[in-house]
Amino acid sequence: MKTLLFASLLVLGLAGCATPPETSSSLVDRQELKVDPDIIYAADVTELFQKRVEQPGGGSLLQVQFAVEARSDADMAWKVTWFDANGMVVQGVGEGYRKATLLTGQTRYFTATAPHERVASFQLHLREPR
Repeated sequence: MKTLLFASLLVLGLAGCATPPETSSSLVDRQELKVDPDIIYAADVTELFQKRVEQPGGGSLLQVQFAVEARSDADMAWKVTWFDANGMVVQGVGEGYRKATLLTGQTRYFTATAPHERVASFQLHLREPR
């Protein structure tokens, strides 16, 4: 009897493990800002905004604006990765890191616009230039 009960629980347990996980764009949890630890000592992101910019032919593009305040002179590099509503990366032109120089006490403002209307979210990356 114990063997039968154990076998039933084992079969039910394996059946529960065999079901695929649900996928949904709402399950994608991504930080909007990723800062490399090597640049944190020199700069802070003080503002991070996003808005939709209307296009002449209809539709809109996601635009990201951010401000970086320098605590010390430093060089940094930044890029934005764009995602559609399903969490898939949307490829664009010139996706490499862009370099910028920061001076102590200076606040620099940056803007990036999505390459396609289907972009729904983004992730901003800051690091030291290489």
